[in-house]
Amino acid sequence: MMVADIAVQVWRKPVKNLNLAVYGPDGRVRVSVPLFTSDKRVRQVVMARMGWIRKQQARFRMLPVQEELQAVSGELHYLFGQTYPLEVIEGSGRHHVSLDGDRIRLHVRKGTASVKRIQLLNEWYRAQLKIRVPALLEQWQPRVQRRVNEWHIKKMKTRWGTCNIGKSRIWLNLELAKRPEECLEYILVHEMVHLLERGHSERFYAHMDRLLPRWRNVDTLLKQQ
Repeated sequence: MMVADIAVQVWRKPVKNLNLAVYGPDGRVRVSVPLFTSDKRVRQVVMARMGWIRKQQARFRMLPVQEELQAVSGELHYLFGQTYPLEVIEGSGRHHVSLDGDRIRLHVRKGTASVKRIQLLNEWYRAQLKIRVPALLEQWQPRVQRRVNEWHIKKMKTRWGTCNIGKSRIWLNLELAKRPEECLEYILVHEMVHLLERGHSERFYAHMDRLLPRWRNVDTLLKQQ
């Protein structure tokens, strides 16, 4: 949908409230609305927030362009909110990644392509999440009073997590391995609360306030990263 000169992605979902967001790095606009909201109402909401939308888009334009990672020595990578220089070590042994003191070391065979190096780092990030998630589930399942039957990790472009309520299955974004650890906890709790309340209703946020009172601060931190 075009509103003035801005393309707006509209998601109709089983929610009660309209939620407008601007995402980087390109300043795309997305609005989630209740299922039967008219296009006219969506346009009214977007127009009412047009000043804020343009301000957010301008902020993203001011940010430095992030070059695509190549997984070469000296490149900076993140692990749970901390920055580490990457050291690529070429040899004849097996491929592996390790965190050694103040740097991430990527051991590869000589001539390993950049795309393979990135893949190895992503597998390592996945392993780091798999280490931490079980302890968080053990901590939070009794508090939420719901059990997660399955959880998985995958790369997602627009969501930090999703929940299949019927199957009690949660998916977590691989990028959470790069964000501060409280972000992982927040997203996991958020998705678990959907097992109590399907949509983002007042009851949903009341559960979040009760279980994780600081969640709004973490949500802001996550959006700033």
